[in-house]
Amino acid sequence: MSVKNVYLSLLLLLGISTSPFAQVRDCGTMDHLQYEEMLDPTRMLKLMEIEDHARQLLDNPSRVVNGVITIPVVVHVVYNTTAENISDAQVQSQITVLNADFRRLNADASSTPSMFASVAADAEVQFCLASVDPSGNPTTGITRTSTTRTSFSSNDYVKFNSTGGKDAWPAGSYLNLWVCDLSSTLLGYAQFPGGSAATDGVVIDYAYFGTIGTATPPFHLGRTATHEVGHWLNLRHIWGDGGCSVDDFVSDTPLAGAANYTASPCTFPGPNSCNSGTGDQPDMFQNYMDYSDDACMNLFTQGQKTRMRALFDTGGARVSLLSSNGCGTVSPPTCSDGIQNGDEAGVDCGGSSCPACVCSNASPVTVSITFDNYPEETSWTIKNSSNVTVASGGTYGSQPDGSTINIQVSLSAGNYTFTINDAYGDGICCAYGSGSYTVRDANNTVLASGGAFGTSASTAFCIAGGGSTPTCSDGIQNGDETGVDCGGSSCPPCNTGCTYSTINSSNFESGFGIWTDGGTDCARVSSTTYASSGSYSIRLRDNTTSSLMSTGNLSLSAYQELKVDFSFITVSFDNANEDLWLQISTNGGSTYTTVKDLNYGTDFTNGQRVNMSVVITGTFTNTTRLRFRADASADDDQVYIDDVVISGCSGGARTTPFTPGLTLEGETVKTGSASLAVFPNPTRDELTAVFVLPEASPVQLLVADITGRVVEQRQLNAEAGRQEARIDASTLVPGVYFIHLVTNGEQLTKKFVVAR
Repeated sequence: MSVKNVYLSLLLLLGISTSPFAQVRDCGTMDHLQYEEMLDPTRMLKLMEIEDHARQLLDNPSRVVNGVITIPVVVHVVYNTTAENISDAQVQSQITVLNADFRRLNADASSTPSMFASVAADAEVQFCLASVDPSGNPTTGITRTSTTRTSFSSNDYVKFNSTGGKDAWPAGSYLNLWVCDLSSTLLGYAQFPGGSAATDGVVIDYAYFGTIGTATPPFHLGRTATHEVGHWLNLRHIWGDGGCSVDDFVSDTPLAGAANYTASPCTFPGPNSCNSGTGDQPDMFQNYMDYSDDACMNLFTQGQKTRMRALFDTGGARVSLLSSNGCGTVSPPTCSDGIQNGDEAGVDCGGSSCPACVCSNASPVTVSITFDNYPEETSWTIKNSSNVTVASGGTYGSQPDGSTINIQVSLSAGNYTFTINDAYGDGICCAYGSGSYTVRDANNTVLASGGAFGTSASTAFCIAGGGSTPTCSDGIQNGDETGVDCGGSSCPPCNTGCTYSTINSSNFESGFGIWTDGGTDCARVSSTTYASSGSYSIRLRDNTTSSLMSTGNLSLSAYQELKVDFSFITVSFDNANEDLWLQISTNGGSTYTTVKDLNYGTDFTNGQRVNMSVVITGTFTNTTRLRFRADASADDDQVYIDDVVISGCSGGARTTPFTPGLTLEGETVKTGSASLAVFPNPTRDELTAVFVLPEASPVQLLVADITGRVVEQRQLNAEAGRQEARIDASTLVPGVYFIHLVTNGEQLTKKFVVAR
């Protein structure tokens, strides 16, 4: 028995009421949101996009989605003791409560005060335990996982096999509901829409789940799950997690100054914490999104209903649940269902029951991707039947939101699998832009397509024989060639006798960085200063920044090889898996290939200056780009790169080296782009925002709290170059905030913390 249950049992034996002082409702959802934002700076932006979508629907009375919405639920029971391994009947009792509360079929609906009865709503949302699992097999909708952990907190450990919990089922098809022993007094927590699919769902303590078994008063009527699922459907606490000046984004819930911990006998009216005078309504402590005991809760409002259902309308963050088969029926494999299932060797062919597979698809194939608003999360691979990657691309941080790329890939005869990945786990359609992908063969036959998926989607396809067999004249490095149409077992040796001439830096596209700081640079490691032998440097911090170098009006098609000479010093690298990469793209930055992988501990150590020369063989064009990319651990490792010279082995030889290097407040700046930095961070009283603009332009600065509420807004007419703006943080409540800079269609965001 957990400590909190022992405590509750002792109070009951002594005849002491457990409400409201012995145990009060403790919801960890807002703390969890702050935790998410610390892990992912884009989390706030996604939540703001969901708010914008909800407001647009509120302004438009027409709705695409009408009627009752059914949400498939999987309940993951994670237990350390027998008591924590709650019964199927207790799980079902909770589903029954959810359906009663969200459909306003709850027996205590009649207890809603007449003052609020007119806004009480049937949300027309219901829940069913899943009958079909993600693989299409029958399921009870309940998983059971024994763990060595004695309790969990709101850090999401319960959501992963690797940390003693249970991995989520696809969030686009199921509401994941974890039941476990939560530490301290925490009853539960939820993830607001827009977060990572791998952690999406609701966590409830086993002692406050359902209405039977371990359900413990005063939270024994299943309302903890009702409250947390409300958060999962984008509802806020009725007091907006602030004072009377903070709202919950719902007009028909009266303003409240703080949480109400109302207990039986649930006397109405309760407090009016934001009383504005005659006609003002008291706090709606009966609302499921307050902190009252279970017996005092009995309604959602019409405004809350509209807010929840906006998630399922066109472009909504949870719209994919409408097409889930989680509560459908299991269909046996057939040879005409358009799916490779059973023991089929291909889609509706092969295996024990279907006709033999006959492939007619021709190489090359074209991968077309239209991005959502986060192209930096998208990548893809094509693997052969031996699970070897034969083509890949992404991620695409340099691509504009909503843009489209087309990549042609030549493949020899055989079986392949195309996989598209989304690093955030929410696919590329439809909550954050209408992204999609299509893979077609040379005959324009669609081999794979989609957009609405979670972390990844895979499709098998074949290429017919007699297609793209590697040759020594096809202009592609394929087969076992070591270069384009050279090397390997069949082709002539690659040219190794080049005489290199430096390429003129003036012919490199300034939009991708003529890096110059205009003076002497240095990298400081501990108390030692390491000065470069030149006056230029690039500073990279982890994997958040790449230095891009692009050819502009200079065609490199005549070059057989390129040579990149550079030197570097690293700072605070601390792991043998941390690297510095030199990468090349021949298609304008759509895909990059690593040409040099330098590993900490093997190729360099901290504070050591390394001089490097890398030769790249291939076909080069006026869209060739090179980039340096550093580390991926996000622990502020830094590397200083300087003395960069790019030269070619023939044709168009020039004499001036390409020399990179511009830094601002420890962050790399690309010429032609705006940049934003803030300091000190954390701050007590004053924050300075430093930004650089490529040209004079109007600037909007917004400061928002973690709920998305704008607490300060400024309009500036800024000059080109470095600018500063000072923000008075002395009046801000300690916590996490975001500063947004909007200029010329660009939006930059930095997170800062107010701490006292």
